[in-house]
Amino acid sequence: MIEFERYPHINDLFQHYINEFGDNEISAIMKSGVNNEEDATKLSVFIWKMVEKINDDEENQITVLGSADNTEMLPDLSYEIAKYMNEVGYYSIWDKVSESNIE
Repeated sequence: MIEFERYPHINDLFQHYINEFGDNEISAIMKSGVNNEEDATKLSVFIWKMVEKINDDEENQITVLGSADNTEMLPDLSYEIAKYMNEVGYYSIWDKVSESNIE
């Protein structure tokens, strides 16, 4: 199970957006952990989709987890996912997907 410890609020953020998107694949990856390159890619793509939605929610003043602006969580999200992907040996995939999403 993927569980973030330094910034545990990131767990709640993930769960909210997994539920919002109805993404059963990501839910399964969060339960089992990243086990291969395909999982790493799917999780990385989902995170960038989540970041986009966090920004959209902030712009549209949509309250998520009691706040209309969760963009302050983005550095915590970045820290946690980079640390996790490094630990499981898929940081290069996270980095590659991130580079393609940074404009």
